[in-house]
Parts: sequence; C-alpha cells; structure tokens
Amino acid sequence: MQANIKRLIRLLPLAACAALLYISPRSSAAETVWLRETLFLGEAVPLRVNGLPLEEQAAMAFGDEPGRVECWWMSPEGLKDLAELGRQRPRQETDYKIAAVLHREGGGDSQLELTYNVRVETGTIRVRAEGPCVGAGAALFQLEGRGLCLYAQASPDPDPQGGVQCLVAEFTGLPFGTYTVTAVGQEEQEVCRLGLCDENDTVDPFRSSEILRFTLGETPNVAVGGSFRLGADA
Repeated sequence: MQANIKRLIRLLPLAACAALLYISPRSSAAETVWLRETLFLGEAVPLRVNGLPLEEQAAMAFGDEPGRVECWWMSPEGLKDLAELGRQRPRQETDYKIAAVLHREGGGDSQLELTYNVRVETGTIRVRAEGPCVGAGAALFQLEGRGLCLYAQASPDPDPQGGVQCLVAEFTGLPFGTYTVTAVGQEEQEVCRLGLCDENDTVDPFRSSEILRFTLGETPNVAVGGSFRLGADA
C-alpha cells in the first residue's frame, strides 16, 4: 500500500506537467519535437530512435542541459511507463505523445512534448505462374503463416514481362514472418520469408516485397471472386 501511495505522489507532478503540455504554447505543432521510426507490421513499438533510447532523444531536445530526464507515454488512459508503449503493436501509422520532464541539477523542472511518429510497413507477396495453367485462365493459391490462411485467385497478367503470358496474384497487408504458398490442386509449393534478414532473423521493414514463381500444369478454372482471408489477425 505504501509503495502504491509513493508512486501516486511521484506521478502527480508529472500528470500536471502532461496537462500543461496540452494547453501550453509549447504543445503547438510548430514547437513539438518530432521523432520518427518505421517498423514492420507485427513488430512492437521500438523504444529507440536512430539507436538512442527515447530518454536520450528527449535529453537532446532539452539541449543536453544538465539534469535528469523522465519520459512518460501520454496514452488515452493517462500517463504510462515507456515500457507500456513498447508493448504496443500498431497496425497503421500512429503518432504517440510523450511527456518529457527535465529535473535540473540546480533545481527547477522544464517540460516538453515529443510526438513519436511510427510508420507501419506491410508486406506483399506476388505470385507469377507460367505453364499450361495459363490456358485455363485462372489458378487458386493458398498462403499460410502467422496464424493466417489466405486465398487469392491468379488471373492473366495484363502487362506480361517480355511478352511471356502468365497468371499473377497478390497477397497484401502481411506482417513479417515465414509463409508457405501452395498452388491449390497441385503439388507446387514455395516458402517465403517476408521482412526477415537471412543472416540473423532480425526484422527489416524495407524487405517488404517478395516475388514467387510457379510452373504449373493445367489447373481447373477456379473462380473465387478475388482474394479473401481466414484466420486471426496478426
């Protein structure tokens, strides 16, 4: 109980600072400090920008003035630790507000607001199928991975590369991960690592597109009316 009371007392000045940030001229768009980062869909919000922790980024925003800097995520439910921000997994571009307080060594506090813009990159897997299947005019492909099962119908490429006729399909809006793409009704199957570096499995938001090539025999003309998704969201 005493620990909770002490924590509440410690948060009260910060809550007041956060309220002032919303109504202070410092919170205007022109004077807000902006931080920007890009992640791959499925990743948690990184607590580092350009290799520096958010607290150090805030210290730089104060002009490296001597003192101790505290930062809090200004969530819709109120001030929360940055660790809670690091558990967020945004599905689209999001601006997160961060309240920063500088406790000067000689006494006195200063406050500022940082806007942390997190851009979300999504993955795309393109399928190109050649062979007798082209004469059938359509082929069905299944994608599995990350708890998802997606289907997409491949149709004739309206602008074939080098004049070679083929069927094309796309799976879009994918989180990072490993996926298996199968030609329904045939044995052809390809495994695709999307957004993952081959060297160490780290996530790279700029490895967001892959092309898979299939050579298929004749395939029944399956018409599913485009693509659809089954399974849990990432």
